[in-house]
Amino acid sequence: MVALNVLVSGCGRLLRGLLAGQAATSRARPPARGFREVVEIQAGKTTIIEGRITGTPKESPNPPNPSGQCPICRWNLKHKYNYEDVLLLSQFIRPHGGMLPRRVTGLCQEEHRKIEECVKMAHRAGTSPAGLPAPPSPSTTEATAGTRCAWLWGPPS
Repeated sequence: MVALNVLVSGCGRLLRGLLAGQAATSRARPPARGFREVVEIQAGKTTIIEGRITGTPKESPNPPNPSGQCPICRWNLKHKYNYEDVLLLSQFIRPHGGMLPRRVTGLCQEEHRKIEECVKMAHRAGTSPAGLPAPPSPSTTEATAGTRCAWLWGPPS
C-alpha cells in the first residue's frame, strides 16, 4: 500500500512538471512576508518609533549552506543553541508545550532529538516558552510527597 502511494505521488509530480513546464517543478522558495521597516518620527520632544510593513525585499536571504538537510543545518546553527535560546525553541513547540513532529518542522533526526532535549531542559529550568506552568519548587514537593517528580529533582539523597 505504501509503495503504491509513493508511486502515485511520484507520477503526479512528474505529470505536473511535464504539463506545467520547468517553473512548476523548480524548488524556489516562496517570497517572504511581513518584512518591517523601523521608522523613527520626532515631533517636538516626542519620538515615535513604529514598524511599517514593507513589500518583499529585492533579494530573499539565502542560507549559507543551501544543501543542508534541515533548517538548522542550512543556517549553520548545529552547535549554536541551548535550552536558554527561547526564541529558537518556541518555533518547534505546540501551544500546550509539546514538540511539533518532524514532518511539520522539517528537522533532521539528529537536530529534532537535540531540540527535544533542549525543550525538556528549558521546561525543567523554568524558561519554557510554552504556556506550561512552571515546575514545582523543591519545598512544595517536600510538603506533598505524592506529587514528587523523580525525573525533575533526582533521587532523594
